[in-house]
Amino acid sequence: MAEPNKASNKRQRKVKTPRQPRQKQGHLLVWITLIIIAIPCVIVGYVLLTSMEEQNEPVVGVRFDSGDLNPKIEQSQLDQIQQELSGIGGVESVTDNLKSATLRIHLNMADDADRGTVEAAMTQARDIVNSILPFDTYFTNTENGKNYDIEIDSYNWIVDGSHPQDGQIYFKLTKTGAGNEVVDVISEPKDPDLVSEIVRQ
Repeated sequence: MAEPNKASNKRQRKVKTPRQPRQKQGHLLVWITLIIIAIPCVIVGYVLLTSMEEQNEPVVGVRFDSGDLNPKIEQSQLDQIQQELSGIGGVESVTDNLKSATLRIHLNMADDADRGTVEAAMTQARDIVNSILPFDTYFTNTENGKNYDIEIDSYNWIVDGSHPQDGQIYFKLTKTGAGNEVVDVISEPKDPDLVSEIVRQ
C-alpha cells in the first residue's frame, strides 16, 4: 500500500509560488530629478534674497593696505593750504578736497586773467602744496606702500552759458603716486592739425 503513495507523491509536481513583481524604479528617478532641479533653484533663491536684503547698503571695498597712505594728510594741513592758496594774486576762489586718496585743488582765476597769470598761479599753488605736503613724501609711492595722487586745476573760467570755449585758459598739473608730474593745457589741443582737419570735415 505504501508503494502507490510513493508513486503518487513522485507524480505530484511542485507548485511554484508566483514571485512578487519588483517595484518599479520610476519613483526613485522622480526624486532624483526633483533634487537636481531643486539645487540650482535654492542657490538662485538664496542669492536673490541676500541681494534684496543688502540692496540699500553700499559696497565697501578696501583699496589700501596698512602700509599705504603713510604719512596721512591731516585736515589741519588742508586748512593751511586753503589759506595760503587764497593769497595767490588774481585768484577769485579756491576749492580743495581729498577723496579717494586724491588731493584736488581748483583755482578759479579772474575772467580777464591771461595765459601767463593762470600758469603762474598753478605753479605757485604747486610750490605752496609742496612746502606743506612734500611731493616726495606724500605723493610718491614707496617700497612699503602706495601714497596719494594730486591734481591742481587753474583756469580763468569754466565753459557754460555765459562763458564760451573761445578764450578759456585751463592748466592742469597731475601727479600720481607711481608717476611723474605732468602739466597739460586743457584748453589747447595737443595736435592742432588734427583738430583743424576734423573741424573742416
